[in-house]
Amino acid sequence: MQTEFPFLTTRRVFTVSELVGTVAELLDAHFGSILLEGEITNLRQPSSGHVYLTLKDAGAQLKGVIFRRQLRLLDFTPEDGMQVLCRGRLAVYEARGDLQVIIDWMEPSGRGAARVALERLKKKLAAEGLFDEARKKPLPALPRVIGVVTSPTGAAIRDILKVIKKKNVKVRILIYPARVQGDLAPEEIAGGIAYFNRHGLADVLIVGRGGGSAEDLDAFNAERVVRAIAASEIPVISAVGHEIDITLSDLAADRRAPTPTAAAEIVILESDQWMKRIAELATRLRNTFRLLVHEKRIGLRELESRLTDPRHALALARLKLDDALTRMAASADRAVQTRRFTLSDLEHRLRARHPARSLPPLRTALKASENRLGRAIDEILADQRTRLAACVSLLNSYNPRNVLQRGYSITFRETDGAIVKRAGAVSKGEAVRVLLAEGALGCEVKRHVP
Repeated sequence: MQTEFPFLTTRRVFTVSELVGTVAELLDAHFGSILLEGEITNLRQPSSGHVYLTLKDAGAQLKGVIFRRQLRLLDFTPEDGMQVLCRGRLAVYEARGDLQVIIDWMEPSGRGAARVALERLKKKLAAEGLFDEARKKPLPALPRVIGVVTSPTGAAIRDILKVIKKKNVKVRILIYPARVQGDLAPEEIAGGIAYFNRHGLADVLIVGRGGGSAEDLDAFNAERVVRAIAASEIPVISAVGHEIDITLSDLAADRRAPTPTAAAEIVILESDQWMKRIAELATRLRNTFRLLVHEKRIGLRELESRLTDPRHALALARLKLDDALTRMAASADRAVQTRRFTLSDLEHRLRARHPARSLPPLRTALKASENRLGRAIDEILADQRTRLAACVSLLNSYNPRNVLQRGYSITFRETDGAIVKRAGAVSKGEAVRVLLAEGALGCEVKRHVP
């Protein structure tokens, strides 16, 4: 039978699953682990914890996934618009036939890497307290010298000088020329801040530049510049000239101004406010002084009207003084007489208790005590001698040597030196030693005598 589709007899017919599976195997065998760079879009993270995203460039886009366990290993958070470099494997999601990359490693690239590094530096410096409000210094009320660290040919210094000239403020401007972008800019900016502090040349510093792109602000995000601002003893106004982006220098500075012009106006405005305040206080002081002088004059006139002849007051004072002297002399005499009576009484009592009067009785008592002590010692010694003689006599009576003098002897076994108290304690032929009053005998047991 002739088939309706003759080409089927010469070609293999795939099912959709077989074809998609074969494509997946070919992709894995041909590519393996790949590196891929692109921009993140359509990022989403459902409740599963996995991250789904799309990587794109100018001409194409590719879906991708980062599983939850791999996401924990990343040291940054992926975001839409971030340029990244990825490592992974190509795969086909068979249920939909979609080509995707399974990502097991990712890091920012280009400006994305710079932004992540900036966030890390920001967290590090914030943890050290460089951005704390408590450490920020107030601006001086009436600065005499304003130090400016910026490019001498840029728009920033022209704007600052224009504000100073417009306000007609008598203040000196010292400029430390420094690059505000490029590799050498951080070193020169930090050097300018340190120079003003080292020599104490200014009352307040303005550090900044005119406008520019986000990349142009890199010098003011440099760690060296931020630390120099934080370490400055002179108050610092950061004036980077970019109202949208806030740099790390803005966070570390004592005051942030959106532009160099605004920085100059902040300094001059505070000076104007203080000058107005001083003028108001001066006016109040003059008025208060005039009122005080007027009140004192009125009081002086009242005192003049109440003033009497000083000679009369002097005579009264002399009378009071004479009376006081009379009473004082009488009181002194009474006090002296009382002290004399007291002294005489004490002298009489002291003589009655003189030590010489009590010595003879004490000597007699001491002699009697010595006699009693001598007799007691003699009695104790005689008693102790008697007791000692009795003890010696008793000891002699128990001394075995004295017993031997009366003809007795002591027999010892030669083997262990034990005293033989009965005949059965030694065997026939055993050697014994007989202790006499004078000397000893070595003997051998011949027989037991009943």
